[in-house]
Amino acid sequence: MTIAIAQGVEITQTCVRRRFRYASCSACAGICPAQAFSLVDGEISVDASRCIECGDCLFVCPSDAITGVAPVRRFVREATLVEPFSLRPPSVQELLLWHHQQGVRFISIEAEQSAAWMMALAGLNLALRRLGEPVWKFKRFPVNEINSARRAWLHVPREAIAAQAVVPGKRQLRQAFPRFSDYKLILDTQRCLLCGACWRSCTEKAIRFDGAALVTESARCTGCGACAAVCQTQALQLSETMEEAQVSHHAAHQATCQSCARPFWTFTPQEKLCSLCVNHRHGMRR
Repeated sequence: MTIAIAQGVEITQTCVRRRFRYASCSACAGICPAQAFSLVDGEISVDASRCIECGDCLFVCPSDAITGVAPVRRFVREATLVEPFSLRPPSVQELLLWHHQQGVRFISIEAEQSAAWMMALAGLNLALRRLGEPVWKFKRFPVNEINSARRAWLHVPREAIAAQAVVPGKRQLRQAFPRFSDYKLILDTQRCLLCGACWRSCTEKAIRFDGAALVTESARCTGCGACAAVCQTQALQLSETMEEAQVSHHAAHQATCQSCARPFWTFTPQEKLCSLCVNHRHGMRR
């Protein structure tokens, strides 16, 4: 079900703030240059009248919960972004997807033409170096071939330039660069009760119970924070970082509670009571 907040931009029920009361995600509000998104009573609200349709929110939302706005269409020729350029440059997240999805490796722009675009390009190349990818370079086409003036387009064959857009989303970024992760999942097995709330809330299966182990896979994590929001013992921490993706297996053991006689999972083989009976005021739950 989709809830319309205002005409235009909408936030669907996949928003982690709508799904979980204690979720702390505010990615859209943090990146929006027009302050169209805001926190109201713990939920994300949107004022569509403020939206400038830059599409930056689409590239940072961890659950693809934003609709009603599309990514900006840009112009590509021979693996090169060319004029006309938008006044506002794309985010690094968007440029990374141009790099992966469209194979763009160059940009045809004068350094003095747009300081903001130069800053975006510097951020992109820094991210590409960290990812072990080739950086973007400058590639100039003759002025009489590429120009933002309407008449100058007649000098370039129509098929030489394509107006395109990338498929946005944190999931797309994770699939594009699976060797690295933007987030680190830290599990405290001393606190964890193996109740199952975290892996049932994770739509990306970044944390899951597989066989007889609790598995965390940082390459799948989009940073929504649902797992931490539902953990009643605060056994999970999510930190933002850039490092090689890791998969961790935490072995679990099946046991039978000596008080209530029900089966349960535990990280400690010697455990005799399930978590409910341990915390029961009379030491039992029947």
